[in-house]
Amino acid sequence: MKPNLTREAIHVFDAIAGILLRCFLFLVLAQLLVWAALVLAGDPVYRMYAAMIDIPRHEYNQLLLSSLMLLKVLNVVLFLTPFIAVKLALHHWNRHA
Repeated sequence: MKPNLTREAIHVFDAIAGILLRCFLFLVLAQLLVWAALVLAGDPVYRMYAAMIDIPRHEYNQLLLSSLMLLKVLNVVLFLTPFIAVKLALHHWNRHA
């Protein structure tokens, strides 16, 4: 079956792919900045949180690492995977057009 996509639809899908890629890259950069801030200012940030809530350093580190990992997984699932899917679909449509 031959796909029926207009040029406008292809441009829309290409724009969506570009937005998804920019969102993915922006969140990767934001995660790197958060990681760098935690590496450079880890002790003052921990002391600030420890003053508000009673949390051992080990649990604090686990909380930070697990939250960064969750953000990475969500970033891949919500932005990178749809980007790859749209690009593969566009490649398929262009090849069979």
